[in-house]
Amino acid sequence: MTTFRTYLKIFLSHRVYIAIYLVMLSLVGVVIGLSAYSGNTGEFQVAPANVAVIDRDGSELSAALAQHVLQGNNQVQVADEKRAIQDAVARDQVSYLLVIPEGWGEGLLDAARQGTQAPDLETYVSYYSSMGRLLDIEVTGYADGLYGMASTLGGSAEDVIDATDAAWEGSTQVSMIEQAASPLPTSIVTAAEFASYPIFSSAMVCIAVLMSSVGRRPVRDRRLASPEPGRVRNLALFGACVAIALIAWAWNFGLEVAVLGGSALANSPVQLALVGAALLVYALVSASIGFLAGQLGVSENAANALANILGMVMSFLGGAWTGLSLLPDELLAVAHFTPAYWVTLVVEGAAGMGEVSTATVLPLVGNLGICALFGVAAVLVGLALGRDSVTGQRDSIAG
Repeated sequence: MTTFRTYLKIFLSHRVYIAIYLVMLSLVGVVIGLSAYSGNTGEFQVAPANVAVIDRDGSELSAALAQHVLQGNNQVQVADEKRAIQDAVARDQVSYLLVIPEGWGEGLLDAARQGTQAPDLETYVSYYSSMGRLLDIEVTGYADGLYGMASTLGGSAEDVIDATDAAWEGSTQVSMIEQAASPLPTSIVTAAEFASYPIFSSAMVCIAVLMSSVGRRPVRDRRLASPEPGRVRNLALFGACVAIALIAWAWNFGLEVAVLGGSALANSPVQLALVGAALLVYALVSASIGFLAGQLGVSENAANALANILGMVMSFLGGAWTGLSLLPDELLAVAHFTPAYWVTLVVEGAAGMGEVSTATVLPLVGNLGICALFGVAAVLVGLALGRDSVTGQRDSIAG
């Protein structure tokens, strides 16, 4: 226990590293989380799409179809020219462009009476957005509805439109399914994903610097002269590393909860607990890697460089900077071999959890287990290196 307290005193004496890596970087994460905060009340709203309609027919049916397309969307004026139509779609000025050919309305009524195929519409869908494809499906459905009403009910174009609108409104009533669990605020999710960098860098730098101080010759000689077994000293050193990781986790996650997690504590306690568990496991993995770096004899300067480079790389591969969905397949395959990737899966899975149940929580716990395996491997290698190092040093002293 005395050895453990001595290690903590050495850690606390490096106040510059604590201030830079632990305090300042964590504050940056909270600021980023605050910038991602929005006053969204959770009410669902369909985003309007940019659409254009060129009506060459001018009939009642074509006017009804055009009105249906434009309803709830932003109308964009496009000239009835081939070049203008191509430019509007290619430059993403519109997500969907509908051209109603001349004679389409009358042709549809004639086809409905005779039971033949309805005339085609000319449509253009932008590949930049999926909204255009959804609108195309909706337009096709509405046109089929006009055809169906004309063939079954007959009557004038006005009667066909009224019957189609009534049937369409009755068949498209939707309601939002309330979630059994409230989603986590975007602000705390953003801050938690960014926290993978300050937690890793602060834990690794402080631990590597601690072990570098312990490895200096005067301190090392006193350690070797101690009657304590090498295994006990290594365990005390690793215990100090775990304590540093716990401090890094408690400060980062506690700060995020205090500043950003007020609503999450009340509405999403389970999801917030999963995020906290993910960051805790990642902090312990960071301690294990720092312990391994110390056992390898990494110097103070090298520890600074290594912590920043590894921290940034793992945070990037974990999706903290760009999001996992934006990573190319090659990098995503590499990301599977980093603990940050599995932590991000837990954070995003908890953030989007609509129902708290065994089926939704257990997969996230499994991801935490995979992340923990990285730490176990680093600890085992570090302990083996420490034992071999102590044995070699004792042999050299005895010789």
